[in-house]
Amino acid sequence: MNKTVAGATLIAGLGFSALAAAPASALSFPLFETCEAAAGAGVYNIPVEDPRYTAELDSDSDGIACENPAYAYVPLPPVGDVPIGEVPQIEHMPVGGADTGVAVPAEQDGTATIAVGAAALAAVAGGAVLARRRSARA
Repeated sequence: MNKTVAGATLIAGLGFSALAAAPASALSFPLFETCEAAAGAGVYNIPVEDPRYTAELDSDSDGIACENPAYAYVPLPPVGDVPIGEVPQIEHMPVGGADTGVAVPAEQDGTATIAVGAAALAAVAGGAVLARRRSARA
């Protein structure tokens, strides 16, 4: 029984670690599969220095992807800058709160992560109870 509980605990711990690391490893800028997708997002003339540049988008291999002379290149904002027009993370700074200057999108509220974690914890606890009952009967 101890090996079963230890194994279940290890698996649950690895699962929680993967869930916690997923938001940190996500890209903060879009990567485009085609120039049509980039144009749909309003991105043109992507230079090789831009992290959104890929060789597949550069049809003539001159270091500029998705070329269109009718539009100007719009670089990504520097890390930590909040683009104009975005809603701040909170509207009123609490007394003593630290203003980090970084806005968090509303779709990253963590509710799904908490629900999955609670379900995994309940499954591990239920497995431990079943293993204990089986060992008690034997």
